[in-house]
Amino acid sequence: MNLKKIGIVFFLIFCLFPISHSNAQTSNAGFIPSNIWYSKDPFEEGDKIKIYTLIFNPDSREFSGTVIFYDKNTLLGKKNFVVAAKGVKDISIDWTVNVGDHSIFATIENAKFLISDGKYEIVSISGNKTQESSRTVSKKIIPKISDAINSDFATNQIQNVQNLITENTPDFISKPMVLGAETVEEFRSSVGENTNNKKVELKKELEVLNSKKATPSDTKIDNNKILKPWKYVQYFFMTLLSFIFNNKIIFYPISAILVFLLLRFIWRKIF
Repeated sequence: MNLKKIGIVFFLIFCLFPISHSNAQTSNAGFIPSNIWYSKDPFEEGDKIKIYTLIFNPDSREFSGTVIFYDKNTLLGKKNFVVAAKGVKDISIDWTVNVGDHSIFATIENAKFLISDGKYEIVSISGNKTQESSRTVSKKIIPKISDAINSDFATNQIQNVQNLITENTPDFISKPMVLGAETVEEFRSSVGENTNNKKVELKKELEVLNSKKATPSDTKIDNNKILKPWKYVQYFFMTLLSFIFNNKIIFYPISAILVFLLLRFIWRKIF
C-alpha cells in the first residue's frame, strides 16, 4: 500500500470515528484530499477510461448532492450521489481520452443532509473540491502498413537472403539466379511505376467525372452510364497492382506462391 492510500485510510478513520456533530451548517463531509484516480493510468489518446473520486460522510445523517467533473473549464460529466451516515462512496464517469494538457478535478453542488423524511438541510462543506489531477496526452502515432513494408529493416532482410544464396551457391548456378533475380526486380519496379502512374491518371479522370462542372465537351468524359463504374473498377485494380508491385515483401511471396501453383499444375498434367 503506497503512502497516498495509507494517508486516505487514516483520514477516513479520523473523520468517521470521532463522535462530534456540527450544529452549524458547515460540515467536514465531502472529498478526500487529492482524490482523483483513473481506471487506467497512464493512458493515451483514444482510451476509454473511468475517472473516479471518493466522498466521505462522517455525519450521523444521510448526505447527498451532485458531483461535477471538469477538465479545466470543460464539463466532463455529473453524477448524483447519496452517502449513508458514517459512510463512503466512490463516484465515476466515463471519459474518452483526447490529446492535450488536462487538469481534471471534481466539485460538489447541492450538498445537503437528510433531517427527516423528505426534509433536507442545505450544508456548506469544507471539502467541496478535489485537487486538480494534471496529465499531458500526446498524439498517438500509428505506423502505416506501407511504411512498415517499405522499412529499411525489410529491405535489409531481403538483401541478406540474396547475399546468403550467392555466397553458398556455385558460380555456374548463382550467376543465372542473380541475373534472373535482377530481371524480375526490374520487371517489378517497372510495372509498379506504370501502375502507380495509371492509378494517378484514373483518379484525375474520376475527379472530372464527379465534378459538377463537367461538361459533355470534355474529351475524357462520356455520358455513357457504363463509363463511370468501369473507371472505378480500373482504379481499384490499378491500386491493388500498384500496392503489390511497389512492395517487395508482398510481391515476392505472392510470386513464389503463383510459381508453385503453376509448377504443380504442370506436374499433375504431365504425370
